[in-house]
Amino acid sequence: MEYEALYESVNEYGKDPVFEEQTKKAKEQPFATLIDEYLELGRLKGKKFVHEEQRYLATDVLPVIGSKPLREITTEDIDQIQKNIVLRSSKRANATQSGRVTAKHVIGCARRVLDLACRKGLINHNPAKNIEPLGIKGKRERVLDFREMWLLWNKMDECNIPPVTANAIRFMLATMQRGIEIRHCRYSAIKTDENIWHMTSGDTKSGRMHRVPLNSLALSLVQSVSPYTSACPFVFGATRAVNVPDTPSTTLKPPTSSSYQQAMRRLRSQLGIHDIRPHDLRRTGATWITAVGLPKLYARLMLNHSDGDRDVTGEVYIQYGYDFEKRKAADVWGFVLERIINSPTFDDIPTLDEVRELVRASGLLT
Repeated sequence: MEYEALYESVNEYGKDPVFEEQTKKAKEQPFATLIDEYLELGRLKGKKFVHEEQRYLATDVLPVIGSKPLREITTEDIDQIQKNIVLRSSKRANATQSGRVTAKHVIGCARRVLDLACRKGLINHNPAKNIEPLGIKGKRERVLDFREMWLLWNKMDECNIPPVTANAIRFMLATMQRGIEIRHCRYSAIKTDENIWHMTSGDTKSGRMHRVPLNSLALSLVQSVSPYTSACPFVFGATRAVNVPDTPSTTLKPPTSSSYQQAMRRLRSQLGIHDIRPHDLRRTGATWITAVGLPKLYARLMLNHSDGDRDVTGEVYIQYGYDFEKRKAADVWGFVLERIINSPTFDDIPTLDEVRELVRASGLLT
């Protein structure tokens, strides 16, 4: 009987039972079933922050639409996700831009998963493309002044920050590199014969190889954490040890993504440095080396930022590593930072004009 019914369906009514069964399954397939495939595609493409997307999906997206069939997901559902984020963040004093930056990232992630569903023919349109966005792009202009840098460097140890974490934050300021890159900095990447931190394309957010010259401050920080972490691969391996261990651990892992943020929150309250975040240290270094006379190019090179030149010549044929320019930037920044942090008191911290004169007199700009 079943065969006869299928035969009649195909020959008399032109229906395709296989297609109808696939369509039925597609209508019933929940959003959550696409997550593993989406994340795996991200890993295969070499996306840097798949773990962040996994967290966004688990925390904010799946609770709302995870079990819902793909074809039943509406624009209202997506809107509810971002409303939940903003509402939750409004109750947290330390939320970035009242959660609107997070909302932007989360909705973008949900949109990309639903784009995958469209490409697979599971849905005909993406409901995440029609919402009124509550999210905004994060934009900060916070730069530490000379007194704040002096406080951060010289008083951090009085705030119960573990020595390795404290020196990682100082290293961030001394090198202008990203927190994620510092968390995963390996001893094998520190080239002591050149005083260079060599990051491969797989180590950087930009996906470009980056050679970071280490000034004397940065080198001293690597040496200071070595007694705690030298037995493990990571220069700033996660440890809350206050005193140098008799036997350094060989199994230390990189700090978590929130480690430096948590330390900064403690420093904000105890040192009175308002609204300071780890990423501000990059902006601080880049700002002050240009303020004392280096061209903006030198700051961009140290930050490993793209210049927006997307042509074949810029991306493929010019492979010069700019070691000379980056070395000059690192040395100038080390010189400026030393003039600030080595001041005995607040009253002895030089002004910007005084630092400019000292830099010119040093010959580092020539």
